[in-house]
Amino acid sequence: MEALRVPPYPILVTYTVAEPNTDHVVEIKDKDRNDVLAEYEVESSADSKISIELSGDFTKYDDSYYLVVYQGSVDQDSIVVEDNLEIKRPYVDPNRLATTASEVAEYAKHERIARAIIDSITGGFYYEVDWLDKTGQGTDYLPLWDRTYKILKAYENSLLVYDATLEEPILGEWSYELTKDKTAIMKNTATPGLIGNRSEQKGLNLHVAPSDSFNVYDTDYSENAYTFSTGAAFPEGWDYLFLLETGYKVVPHDIYEAALMLIEDIKCGKIDYYKRYVTSYNTEQFRVQFDKTVLDGTGNMLVDKILDKYKQSITRIGIL
Repeated sequence: MEALRVPPYPILVTYTVAEPNTDHVVEIKDKDRNDVLAEYEVESSADSKISIELSGDFTKYDDSYYLVVYQGSVDQDSIVVEDNLEIKRPYVDPNRLATTASEVAEYAKHERIARAIIDSITGGFYYEVDWLDKTGQGTDYLPLWDRTYKILKAYENSLLVYDATLEEPILGEWSYELTKDKTAIMKNTATPGLIGNRSEQKGLNLHVAPSDSFNVYDTDYSENAYTFSTGAAFPEGWDYLFLLETGYKVVPHDIYEAALMLIEDIKCGKIDYYKRYVTSYNTEQFRVQFDKTVLDGTGNMLVDKILDKYKQSITRIGIL
């Protein structure tokens, strides 16, 4: 089921089970690692329904979870409900479009369809927590592809070195931060002047003989010798794992307007592709010819223009 992440919180989720007035255990697990994120003990009502209130990170981020309901004991044979619980922030709150329960349910269905159409073109406007696995390239930056807000955790060669959830997040020598334009991750230290000009590219790999006149890399004794290359903040071949907050904290206003227009088009039956992309029509044999862009847009040209600037031509960096 899909639960809309809209205030006021917490989020109430209701399921129908097999038996009334019976003890149940509800587990919500991470969809990727199968870790138990939350566990609830509830009793079903007289009409065989159970309800749980979700708070904390469930109300902060958009994500999908594996939900399982056990009747009595936590055992594979006691499972009565298995479901993919999706907690998503709608682009338009259905409760603001109607007053009665039936109208709200109808608008929620239309909003879900409109959101799926927009997501198929843009990739979505959700606020999520994602893992980023990177390998150092011998530079002072680790580039980011997704829109990123905050670094929650950082692992260097499988060792936790930064944890923003702690009172003292810096567990090693470095603080991991985002650049001002939020396009890369960099390292900073509390010691003033320790880092100067950061390197955007890998240094030259020079094969030279040892000498007292120069150092291959910057060291504590480099002031008396020539240095070929400074040390890199992200050395080549080192493994890095980051837990990041990514996406959109709030829905952009133009996406809100686009979703609203699509909802009204769906409700009124205006999204008729055959009326908008016909290039020729023969009445003799009813021969209709469509333009090749018939399946490229949403059916609403105004919405298509709004979504143009959010289109992602490359969703994953690779080799061309």
